Amino acid sequence: MRPPLDERPPGPVRMGAAAPARQAGGYRRALPGFVECGDVFVIEAGGAGGGGPMVVAIVDGLGHGGEAAMAAAAAAETIRMHLDLSVVEIVKRCDSALRGSRGAALGVLKLDAAGGGEFCGIGNIEVRDLVGGAPGVFCLPGIVGHNVRVVRGMPFTMQPGDIYCLHSDGVTSRGNLRSCLPGTPESVARRIVDTCGRPHDDASAVVLGYGAGARLASAAAASPSGPPSAPPAPAAPA
Repeated sequence: MRPPLDERPPGPVRMGAAAPARQAGGYRRALPGFVECGDVFVIEAGGAGGGGPMVVAIVDGLGHGGEAAMAAAAAAETIRMHLDLSVVEIVKRCDSALRGSRGAALGVLKLDAAGGGEFCGIGNIEVRDLVGGAPGVFCLPGIVGHNVRVVRGMPFTMQPGDIYCLHSDGVTSRGNLRSCLPGTPESVARRIVDTCGRPHDDASAVVLGYGAGARLASAAAASPSGPPSAPPAPAAPA
């Protein structure tokens, strides 16, 4: 039985009329046989009017089941409470919030309307470019809530047409993620999890596009023959 999908957001988040559109959508599923999922994704629009930085994160609670889900949920709530902070400070707040829990791997990314951004991560969250070269950002060793020694922000720049994927280690790094394009961000994320997810772990992916055009089509333009999108949920405020 699959768990309910993460409540934020149901589909692409698009912001900025002048700048290239930023779009993001995610999908997760629990370890087969479990209801509770230890992976959580967070996608938050850029404040009132959508002009501020978009915040995207993947949290992978250590192990699986209820305790992993609790740790991941605590980190996700901490992220949402501190969206105005830098990615480094968000990770530090999560490290404090998860003390006494099972702990988690965590990757947090901020992307502004001009394509500039910063990433900070601890553990085994990966960031991959689905259309170009490597983004050049990576997670540092450790477990959030337990043994984080070094926290460092890594700047990056997305060019129009770039599409990034953040995913937990429940998605194999050897998978051909690029073959999961095109589609809406959430349907591409689901395709990645369904085709590249490991059978012995929770799995999650978030697809983030910057001026991606037809590769990340709107829901209305998506092919009806592709994998179904996530069931609708309350929309994140723009």
